[in-house]
Amino acid sequence: MELVRIITDSVTGEGLYAIRFTAGQPDEFERLFDLWIRDTCYLYRFFHDHWSEVQRGIYKGTLVEQAVKATRHEAKLLQQTMLSLAKNGISGRQQVLQNIFQPLNNSEYTLKPLQKSKARGNREKRWLRIYAIRFAANCFVITGGAIKLSLNMQAPYLQEELQKLEKVRQFLVDHDVRDQTDFEYLEI
Repeated sequence: MELVRIITDSVTGEGLYAIRFTAGQPDEFERLFDLWIRDTCYLYRFFHDHWSEVQRGIYKGTLVEQAVKATRHEAKLLQQTMLSLAKNGISGRQQVLQNIFQPLNNSEYTLKPLQKSKARGNREKRWLRIYAIRFAANCFVITGGAIKLSLNMQAPYLQEELQKLEKVRQFLVDHDVRDQTDFEYLEI
């Protein structure tokens, strides 16, 4: 496991990070946006494989071609928004990553250390999710993401994302990483 800086402040450590699970592979931020923006074969396969989920939910009536196009568009906007909010936080502006991330558990209203978090796309019927560990209002470590087509997290590919979140959170707890300033002492 390796911690990769996406956009960070060299003094405070605030900003956007991502986990690289395997050496030589892209970090989770890069991997997700490559899949969602550039890899149309992946998107066509995903929507064909999960077509019954698409047709059961609020996306009923969506064609595969529409789903692929909407995902690519939503991913571009989400990527731009995340990068912009990370930069804003570093420059002291009020619009920061905390504006897009929220606790993973919808019943949690208070912010906690090493909180499991999610960010959603910008569309009205948004299905893209970025999962991360929260350290501060403008400090998140991305652990993965998914195209979430159901209300719950029971699908195997969503369970995998929950496992990745917990694996990274537990690693940080085990290494006594409490806030973003501890990152400089940590070799993940």
